Amino acid sequence: MYRKLESILKGDEYLEDLRFELDHSNPNYLTVLQKRIKDMEKSDHGIVVAGETSAGKTTLINKLLSRRLFKGRNLETTSTFIKLRNSERIKIITESDAGKIEEKDFTDKCDLASKDGVKVLRDFLKDMTDMTASQRSAQIRNVDISLPIPFLQGNTILVDTPGIGGSGEVTQKLLDYLPNAVSFIFVINVGSAGGMQNDRLPEILRSITLLQLDDEMPCFDSQDVMFVTNKWDTIESNAEGSDENSSDEDDVTKTWKTLKANIKKHWPSVKEENIYRLSLKDIDKRNIYSAEYDKFLTALKSNAKKSENSRVLQHLRFLKDLLTNISKGLNARLELRQMSERDQHHLEEAHNKKIKTITDECVQIKDTLRKKTQKAIEDTAEACYDYMLTPAGKDKVLNPPGHKPIMKIDWQPNVFTEKVQERVKMYVSEYLQTKDVLQKFRKIKDETASFYQKKSSDLSKMETGWTGCTEDKTSKTPTLSKEDSELSTASFVGIVLATSPLWIPLLATGVGLTIAASPIIFPVIKFLGRDKRKEKLIDEEYRRCLLSIKGLICKELETNQGSVINKFVDRVTDDLILGRIQSLQKMIHQLSKSRSEIISNVDTLFYLAKNIKSIEGSATELLDFVAQEVKATETGMH
Repeated sequence: MYRKLESILKGDEYLEDLRFELDHSNPNYLTVLQKRIKDMEKSDHGIVVAGETSAGKTTLINKLLSRRLFKGRNLETTSTFIKLRNSERIKIITESDAGKIEEKDFTDKCDLASKDGVKVLRDFLKDMTDMTASQRSAQIRNVDISLPIPFLQGNTILVDTPGIGGSGEVTQKLLDYLPNAVSFIFVINVGSAGGMQNDRLPEILRSITLLQLDDEMPCFDSQDVMFVTNKWDTIESNAEGSDENSSDEDDVTKTWKTLKANIKKHWPSVKEENIYRLSLKDIDKRNIYSAEYDKFLTALKSNAKKSENSRVLQHLRFLKDLLTNISKGLNARLELRQMSERDQHHLEEAHNKKIKTITDECVQIKDTLRKKTQKAIEDTAEACYDYMLTPAGKDKVLNPPGHKPIMKIDWQPNVFTEKVQERVKMYVSEYLQTKDVLQKFRKIKDETASFYQKKSSDLSKMETGWTGCTEDKTSKTPTLSKEDSELSTASFVGIVLATSPLWIPLLATGVGLTIAASPIIFPVIKFLGRDKRKEKLIDEEYRRCLLSIKGLICKELETNQGSVINKFVDRVTDDLILGRIQSLQKMIHQLSKSRSEIISNVDTLFYLAKNIKSIEGSATELLDFVAQEVKATETGMH
């Protein structure tokens, strides 16, 4: 379909005035079309496996491959990405940091059904991916492995990433790869899960959210993210060796509940059934872990199938959007035969007035919404500060539920300052997640979406005034309805509305809140009694934190909520609405300027319209088929 459309748009029949209009509604449309074709042919769409070093990612990959191809990375020994794809042949392609590519075919050199064959491949991969085994691996950027992996279809691949939690460079490489990801599997060491969840995990998930809002990850569904909590055997072993009077089962259950709550906090759209409790080293035994692994594998296979369908749906949305804009220009010209010159002039005058009104409204609403966003940020910071100033607020901040009271902590000056800072940050993070705070930003998001829907409806009515009814004049195949057009053109708005329950709370976590280190004031209070020392030190540090808290909250919200809300507002007003207005203006101008030429060229226009409708029919047929596939996949998952 892409190639057929490309041929039409490059043909002599597609006249210069049509090219001019289309280039305004879809800038560089031929270049973009070429990129889409290349994406269908070559681009990888990865199910990314990520986690802390020693969390069990490599063990999981080996289990998925049903063979031990990789050595576990207990230390951050490499920053190499390993890409695994389905293929009848066994090949390894390496890419160095300098861009040098080498390919090696192992199809006739190793039998993966034998231990010796697996060892040949494992030894080669060790040299490519483990810096402790060879210096060469330090220069390897990617290792691309092809071998039989039946559940990976099309361009969907499995990507094993270096361990998170070490160098910032490793995490940045993962962030750079995110636009290629269609799904994620996070492997978490249940014995040390807090570190990743409270630091790197929110950073990665925030980057995913921002990329999605920027339309960089259209195939990604946040609800399909899977969390494998690993090494439960160590928790249960500790429980077995604990005090006989303690409730072992309750300890394990409490850990499980806390872990799930933390995951849901940092990734609000996660489905509970996508959080798995495993001991990967024990799944070969028939036990609760093997049954849980079977559930995970079934869901992963469904996600792999779904990711391929998502790619097709994403391409269809783009194609229908482009076809809609092409059809507008063609239908308006075909309709011109039925419109008198006088009626055309009156319609043009009326629409130019409406266009001026909508343009002014866009400028006004953009300014209003930006000011509302800034006021919401400042009001949030002020309210938080005011409450923290009160005795009740101070007590709540310094003595949160589930933590030892601040005055009961053993006397160590540096520890006290750290504890005060830690509890201030904890309170602010929780405050930014409260219903009242989040509602302020939801209202601005809803107001932006409402404005778009109203103005988009106004523009659709104006476009219909030129294109006539949506009934196809060239065949029995209907054109895209206004509703289809809205959904297609507004794909960005749709993504924002669908994902706002995720990104609004995610971007208000306060993870980036950093309070400057405190000066040592111990010498000033060394002559006081122990409790007085504690009290004096706590009060001084708390007051010091309050001095900067409003500014820190504002900075945090401006960087996260503010930047995302403002991006949404700009995209709606500048790109979607004003861009559509400008395209409509160009079309109206061309119809007036070239009326006689257009009417005399009706046969060519009819021919073009018929070909475009043919592609639309194919797109609709494919869309119906893929929709049935998606439904079948989801039914299978349930």
